[in-house]
Amino acid sequence: MAIEIAIFDLDDVLCRYDLGKRLRVLSRISGKMPRDIRAALWDSGFEDAADAGQYPTAEEYLAEFSRRLGHPIDRAQWIEARRAAIAPWPGMLGLIREVAAHGRVALFTNNGPLMKEGLGEVFPDAAAIFGEACYFSYEFRTKKPDPESYRRLIARLGLEPAQAWFTDDKKSNVDGARIAGLETHHFVSEAQLRREILERQLIPS
Repeated sequence: MAIEIAIFDLDDVLCRYDLGKRLRVLSRISGKMPRDIRAALWDSGFEDAADAGQYPTAEEYLAEFSRRLGHPIDRAQWIEARRAAIAPWPGMLGLIREVAAHGRVALFTNNGPLMKEGLGEVFPDAAAIFGEACYFSYEFRTKKPDPESYRRLIARLGLEPAQAWFTDDKKSNVDGARIAGLETHHFVSEAQLRREILERQLIPS
């Protein structure tokens, strides 16, 4: 079955994601220690729950984020911290633009409602490439690597699993997609990804 869409993860595929930088910005805003912020928001399972749809609106998510942080944080401050955590990879962005120029592309990331709402501010290059075809795990009430997350995404796209090719840096996420029936690529490097894109004839050689 021919590939009809190439789907890409966000963090550590299109950019480097540095949680430490995000924690340091949140520390400056809140006065809390980075290790305590990580414990309250990440190690506690809160961010995983948000990615899985427990907080369906940006307002609910931000309210709980503030409560767990122990300090009020507004949308602009959250965006500032999230933006600080990424360093875009120009080569990867250029490669995805090439794919988009010759076929259908989509973004699928484990993130919650505020990231969906704020993607254009956090990572404008990614927002420009994918447009409306940006999908966030919270929308599907489960997250990668759950195979059901991919099945719900594919149903939203109106395709069969074998018509989609999915790229992620995490092996577990790639495995979940494969179980759901998608074609997959485990991202290691831009050069390796380009080779497979050429082999699959998603861009001209």
